[in-house]
Amino acid sequence: MINSEHPLVSVIIPAYNHDKYVERAIRSVLTQTYRHIELIVVDDGSTDDTLAVIEQVRSKSEKDFKIIAKKNGGVSSALNAGIAASHGEYIAILASDDWFLPEKIARQIAMFSAAGPTTGMVHANGLIQSEDGGPPVNLLGSYRPAEGLCFKELVARGVTAIAPSIMVRRSVVDQVGGFDETLVGEDLDFYAAVAAHGYAIGFDPTPQIVKSARADNLATRVELFFNDPFITLAKYRDRFTAAEYLAMENGFYAGMGRASAGVGEFALSWKAYLTLFRRRRNAAPLVEFAAQNARYLVLAALPRPLRSRLRRARADIRSKADR
Repeated sequence: MINSEHPLVSVIIPAYNHDKYVERAIRSVLTQTYRHIELIVVDDGSTDDTLAVIEQVRSKSEKDFKIIAKKNGGVSSALNAGIAASHGEYIAILASDDWFLPEKIARQIAMFSAAGPTTGMVHANGLIQSEDGGPPVNLLGSYRPAEGLCFKELVARGVTAIAPSIMVRRSVVDQVGGFDETLVGEDLDFYAAVAAHGYAIGFDPTPQIVKSARADNLATRVELFFNDPFITLAKYRDRFTAAEYLAMENGFYAGMGRASAGVGEFALSWKAYLTLFRRRRNAAPLVEFAAQNARYLVLAALPRPLRSRLRRARADIRSKADR
């Protein structure tokens, strides 16, 4: 639907087993200051009460929205299903456990209007809110936001976009072909595809979304996530020199080593740094591995009985904390 003054925005919420959070996400869309919104909530085969909650919210809401119930196929599959059913000139995406701030859609429509047709996607800063009710933290942190023409930086993961905050022109989504359903980290691959088509990316430094920080929201399929950068890079191999390609691959291994160490994946961190050592033929990666994983190396050096006692003690502490 084309309306130059108030274009229709389709907001897609893919939902899977988020019965405790999805209502908050839905209401954050329905209460936007911008009114020309088509909301589509896609239940991706949830095994909890997510679908029932979605239907209950719709039955009690003054504003209607579309519900799609499908077999589980992953986030990309749910997003593509929502996009296929949408009619908006712009597509926005919201995870079912996150929420929009009230001006989010209005500000991004204004950004598109000011930027012109060469800007294909916009995104915004956000906040991370912990479950314990502590003060929200800036989501972008030390990461550099994707802005302008930044294809190579996106592929190299030198810049990023805030996933729950993106809005894309529908025409650009159609050009890109939607989200790659073979990937776990579909969002970064999608941003690279937008930039690969020559579109600029706009960024709003003012937080416009809030992301939920929960223990069960951490990436548990770490190795799958770290395979994705190599898949995306391979799609655009002909756009890089051999030296650039090699440097980016090495950068991915280093990033995998650091990030997996950060979430306690000792074996994966070792695998990444060892691969980097073999590729570089110098000891620098192994030194970095030792620095990133010092606590795990210390534990590994302890006698097995002592390690077992420490694990039992840690388990007891966690058990008492959960009571």
